[in-house]
Amino acid sequence: MTRFTSRLNTLFAWPVAHGRATALAISAILVFICVALPKGQVDFSLEQLYPQDSELAAIYKEHKAAYGADDNAFFIAREGDPWSPQLKTVEDRIAAHPAVESTLSPFTMERLEDQDGLLSMRPVRLSDTDPLARGTVVGTEGQGGAVIVRIAEQHNNHDGREALISQVEDTIAEVDGDWHLAGMPVIRTAYVRLVIKDMSTLIPLSIFIAGIFFVLSFRDTRQVILGLSSITLGMLTAGAAYITAGGVVNTFSPAFFSVVVVVGTSDLIHLVHRFSDHIDANPDGQDATRLAAQQAAEEIGFACLLTTTTTAIGFLALMWTDLPTVQMFGLGAGLGVIITYITTFLLVPPILARIRPPSRSARGHATGGGVRMARIGKWAISKRRSMLMIFAVLAVVLATLGTQTKVAYRLLADLGNTSAGTGQAFMEENMGAVLPMSVDVRFDNDAREPENLQAISELTSWLRDQPLVGHASSLADLTEMSWTTLSGASSGLPPSREAAAQSLFALGIGSEDPVQHVMIEDGARTRIMLRVHDEGGDATTALAAQLEDKAEALLSPLGAEVTITGVAYIIQWINNTLTRQFVGSFGLALAFIGLAWALTTRSLRRVVMALVPNILPLLAVLGALGLTGVPLKPTTAMVFSIGLGIAVDDTIHFLAAYERWRKRHPGCTSEEAALHAYQTAGRSMFDTSIVLMAGMLVMCVSEFNAFLYLGGFTAWAILAALITDIFLLGPLLVAVDDR
Repeated sequence: MTRFTSRLNTLFAWPVAHGRATALAISAILVFICVALPKGQVDFSLEQLYPQDSELAAIYKEHKAAYGADDNAFFIAREGDPWSPQLKTVEDRIAAHPAVESTLSPFTMERLEDQDGLLSMRPVRLSDTDPLARGTVVGTEGQGGAVIVRIAEQHNNHDGREALISQVEDTIAEVDGDWHLAGMPVIRTAYVRLVIKDMSTLIPLSIFIAGIFFVLSFRDTRQVILGLSSITLGMLTAGAAYITAGGVVNTFSPAFFSVVVVVGTSDLIHLVHRFSDHIDANPDGQDATRLAAQQAAEEIGFACLLTTTTTAIGFLALMWTDLPTVQMFGLGAGLGVIITYITTFLLVPPILARIRPPSRSARGHATGGGVRMARIGKWAISKRRSMLMIFAVLAVVLATLGTQTKVAYRLLADLGNTSAGTGQAFMEENMGAVLPMSVDVRFDNDAREPENLQAISELTSWLRDQPLVGHASSLADLTEMSWTTLSGASSGLPPSREAAAQSLFALGIGSEDPVQHVMIEDGARTRIMLRVHDEGGDATTALAAQLEDKAEALLSPLGAEVTITGVAYIIQWINNTLTRQFVGSFGLALAFIGLAWALTTRSLRRVVMALVPNILPLLAVLGALGLTGVPLKPTTAMVFSIGLGIAVDDTIHFLAAYERWRKRHPGCTSEEAALHAYQTAGRSMFDTSIVLMAGMLVMCVSEFNAFLYLGGFTAWAILAALITDIFLLGPLLVAVDDR
């Protein structure tokens, strides 16, 4: 292992001695960036939200082919009178848009009427309380009205939705009233807008924050410029590689670029700090500068390779999940971290070797930082028994708080207080929920048989009684509404299949036949259309389980098969499963990181000592989730594998400095080696942790709550890791090695 490490050290310093070849390699990288980046594509398709090779996806595709899409309709809701003329004005203007397939409102929804034996269609009235009107175009309590806009299939893409919804927003801004937009097209458009906004905000802000900390840490203008150039080159190269590998700009792209920028600063800071240390130890002159750059690269190249590997493992473990967007994020970020490491060691050491050394004041600042860290380390080691006891108690407390963490995923929660978020909230409260689901029912005979219609009616009524269901409508509702008009009865279903068929046929005299949305032409297949409240994956899957039991009791004796599908069900089911998969990806990352460190150190004791200080930060995240009430969902579950990959970096640098000192000074005590690690690696650990935290906290400026949680809790994990490395790792090393 020593011989292998020695060869690697020579490789790390290779760019210093081969300036021309290095310049050629960097030029090739720049050409690659210029060629690959313009080929990037934007893809916010719904198919990215669930695995396309899953059984659920196949069922949904078939259902969509049979009945049409359930994600192409959205609501333009207005508070107040459902028959306000302003609602009609908006409908008339929007109906003329080329992307609109159809509209429906209290003015255009029709009901069958018998006037002296003559059947005709009339508009909806306030007295109509049927479920087809209430919770759709009229508020459940009559306190609002809505226009339902159905987007034409050829326009149901990002560009088409953006153009139409922008037109709707301009239109309602000109018309009096309190307006709200809701529905899957609105949600998807809002996600895209937030992501694009974050792309233009988070990336420059991440680079700016890194620049500020370079100034505070390096105190040398040339090194600051070099640092910014290095992380920018790494980010662009990682982006080009991501696009070349088939990646697209999607929901996680802002996080991808920000993470690559932030993580890329860690190796850079360690490299520059070691360069400054060797400058102080070498005589002045250009040869001394070159020697210091070479020594710095050789000294920490292998440690940085290990930290890069562990960080990449944390991201690559996300590929174990089923969600395509998360898989691409994990692959892109993992490769991005590796690429940034390579570009850093290609660019930084040879330039450091060829510029003037930092000023004495900058070097004095660096030395002072090391001395301060050594003082803190000496105090922590002197109190090592107390430190070990405090952290043991803290681990128990955090684990106890962590038991209060709940698993939940609310699709609309990520929109926060944006206009789209408030629009969905209005619909949830007043218009019968937003998220679409379907219950697909297949009979051996005809769905219009009296016993079949009766079972469908009972199942629909049962669904309406479920708290999660905001709206439900079915073939039985249409049949009963038409039959009561034809027969003059106050309620009830037709007594025969022929009567049911006649009742449904009569509805076809209107401007749009509503039967086409709930029954296939041969009559053997029908569906119940639902909209459910956004209460998380557990609630949705629980409803599905209860629904299957109820359908088994009502429909199975009639020879019917029931399948649950729809956008809301698929997304909630997948994300509920995904959260648990993230826990598995964390375990996978932990195992691979432990294996990598075991192969490097050939010591089980060192593996345990490296992992113990990094389990506590993850307990800190779990405890914070339990304390704040933020649920465990995909974006917060990602923190564990990502946080582990990042947090373990400082531990590795500290242990590497500790072991390096012991090998060079065989007679030294473990405390002396630990103090050296505090003075050298400790200073860099502090600076890199601050930069990483600040870079992750940049995500908190996003209106997209998913990024806010991801950035905030990852920053908390990094802070907890810094505290445990400073106050636990040193005392733990001394306590164990003294024995």
